[in-house]
Amino acid sequence: MMSMDSADDISAAYGVLSDFEEVRELCVSWGCQTDKPSEFPRFEELALGSLGTLADDLGLMGEGCGGGLEIYYAGRSIESWLGQELRCTALEAIDQYCAACLRDATALATQRRAPAMQVLHWLRDGLATSREVVIFPLSTRKGATVFLVFSRERAEAHNVVDAIYRATDDGLVTLAAVFDDAADAISDFRILSLNNGAARLFGDSETALRWRRLSEAAPTFARDGTLARLIELSKNRRGDEFEIAGPLPESPRHLRLSAAPMGADLIAITLTDVTRLKAREEYFRLLFEENPMPMWVHDPQSRRILAANDAAVRHFGHSRDRLLDATLEALFEEKEHPHLPGIQGIPGDASADRIWQGRSADGRRRDLEIHARELDFDGRRAVLVSVVDVTEQLAASARIAHMALHDSLTGLANRNQFRMRLAASLEALQPDEALAAHYIDLDDFKDINDTLGHPAGDQLLVAVAERLSDILRPGDMVARLGGDEFAFVQAGLTSPDEAGEFAEKIVGALGHPLKINGQNVLVNASVGVAIAPAHASDPDTLLQYADIALYQVKQAGGGAYRLFDAGMAAALIRRRVLEADLRDALMHNAFDVHYQPIAEIESRRIVAMEALLRWTHPTRGSISPAEFIPIAEASGLIIPIGEMALSRACLEAMHWPPTTRLSVNLSPAQFKSETLVQSVVRALEASGLPASRLELEITESVLLVESRDNLAILHQLRALGVHISLDDFGTGNSSLFYLRAFPFDKIKIDRSFVQELPTNLQCVAIVRAVTGIGQCLNVATVAEGVETEEQLAHLRKEGCTQMQGYLFAKPLPAEAARKLFGAWQEEEEVA
Repeated sequence: MMSMDSADDISAAYGVLSDFEEVRELCVSWGCQTDKPSEFPRFEELALGSLGTLADDLGLMGEGCGGGLEIYYAGRSIESWLGQELRCTALEAIDQYCAACLRDATALATQRRAPAMQVLHWLRDGLATSREVVIFPLSTRKGATVFLVFSRERAEAHNVVDAIYRATDDGLVTLAAVFDDAADAISDFRILSLNNGAARLFGDSETALRWRRLSEAAPTFARDGTLARLIELSKNRRGDEFEIAGPLPESPRHLRLSAAPMGADLIAITLTDVTRLKAREEYFRLLFEENPMPMWVHDPQSRRILAANDAAVRHFGHSRDRLLDATLEALFEEKEHPHLPGIQGIPGDASADRIWQGRSADGRRRDLEIHARELDFDGRRAVLVSVVDVTEQLAASARIAHMALHDSLTGLANRNQFRMRLAASLEALQPDEALAAHYIDLDDFKDINDTLGHPAGDQLLVAVAERLSDILRPGDMVARLGGDEFAFVQAGLTSPDEAGEFAEKIVGALGHPLKINGQNVLVNASVGVAIAPAHASDPDTLLQYADIALYQVKQAGGGAYRLFDAGMAAALIRRRVLEADLRDALMHNAFDVHYQPIAEIESRRIVAMEALLRWTHPTRGSISPAEFIPIAEASGLIIPIGEMALSRACLEAMHWPPTTRLSVNLSPAQFKSETLVQSVVRALEASGLPASRLELEITESVLLVESRDNLAILHQLRALGVHISLDDFGTGNSSLFYLRAFPFDKIKIDRSFVQELPTNLQCVAIVRAVTGIGQCLNVATVAEGVETEEQLAHLRKEGCTQMQGYLFAKPLPAEAARKLFGAWQEEEEVA
């Protein structure tokens, strides 16, 4: 048995907090009827003794025939509550709110195995009441579980209307008409009732305001027409809603007044303070009207434009009247019209994450981003749209994208796009298909650029691009890779011969003169061709092989094409290996400098020694300068190698007689170095060799390219006191212009003219002409490659002043060259 001291404690222990003493006593009885917590009290023992005065408030529930709960019977109070007679009535047949309460309480009682309580709240005739429902689980003699139901309405009730009347911040006022005795017409209203919200708006207490005339309580209503409007509404018995100023001048407010007449002489008004709302609306108006971003408000159903700011009027070019008379269709391209209903101003609607095609009044298309949001506009749902014009931004992006894939000068595809196209074409190749990559280089373009100027060179490149575009086949691509280099992708080949035919077409197309600044300019092209998949199947290797084939054409003189073959790659590999070995030799100081004497023809006295670079490869042995010097020039290694050779030669020259000069060759590639003059100065200072003992030899090619800049460098060297010699005169593009352009100290006659003396009459004539020029200009002439006494005799006869060749001495290492000076001095002494 439970041992609690009171009925309150016992019922509270079950969670049953009832207002009724009878329920608390039932809880005590229920607890006293069972010794085992696992068993419910017997129905006969508890319920039959409790019917008495509680019979009207009790009912019995249990499991019905269908398995659900049903009410076996109920007292008059419960039947009145549920509004029907209850005899074996399923819960589904009664009010579902009440049924849910009974189910919840029954489930809780079953779960706890103790009485359970639920409280229902009920609204009837404007009163809110509460009803207790308490469930007592019981057992029958047959072992079935039944539920005794107690239900009674609590005494406390609340007037809902009055509660709302008191709780709302809105002002609620009931007015009674005041009639003019003479005219029998409403002249004013008297305040019958009002809530605290209304009293606050009128600025006085409820008691002080009740029974006062409206014109006295709110004089401003009489002055601003509010009173007259209420009189008219009361007379016509018509409700209305409008905005007015607050009744207190010292506390300005915006109010929304809703009026509802009640009969002939009563009218109820509601006063809602909309001051903050009006402030927000004003802020929105300022933000909307003054915003530089085009904005409008439209009805989401009809899509009619309800408002538009000045920026929208300017942007779309319509007058404001025309804009406010239009729908969204007037602002967008026709293809966008089916999508316009989707602009609803809600998350995920059709306006988000896309570019819209707008249209201005003059028909111009505009690319627009639109941002929409839902809002209340004049009391109805609307959509606010702001517009960002991205036309220029997208055009700029398109230009940038175009620039990323096109050459800015010619408009052709650039290297990036060419490689992408080549890769895509290779990937799409079918087993029986082939394609060719044509690598094109303009012959002697640099000379043309230097001669006619860079603007003319640019015009030439544009003209070349047009010529190449003229022969472009459908489906192929032509690109400018950079400088004077172009390339073709030729797809759909069925045989290598087609690639050769097209390469011939390229050479032929560029073989005709081009009109540049009124001049006919002839530019030839060299073309290297590689074919996929025969030569390679990836874009980089295929283009590399085409470049190798192009190199072979250039080496052969240009103006032609050549197909790649495997032997070309082997030659390139050998060249690259040799270049790597050159770098290693430079790093380990593996070069030697030999010296060949230059002697006066009459006295055979040594007047100078020419420094000649030699390289002994660790595995290949001695390598000819004719093989490694071009590689050094092409790779740029000639600059550090040349500086090294000059420094070593200047140091060695300090061991010679002070009247003997040092002659050092300068490569045209060394003139590309900005430090050439400084390197000469450093070599002279480090060795102590006087500048007057140094001769620098250049070839005519130095003056062919960048002639103005190179002449400036020569003058700087001459200003140091260094002598300048013109080497290999008579070969290549010999021109008397060079002799006039710079005051050379010496002219060297190429060995090719000396070797055939005196039998070749043309060589005789050339030697005679060069020596004559030397005599006229008062400069020394040196004959290279003198090997016989007969050649020497003829040179003496023609007036040549100096000689160099095997007849006198071969190039010698430094130590041997020093001994040569000693032997020559001994011969002089003997003579």
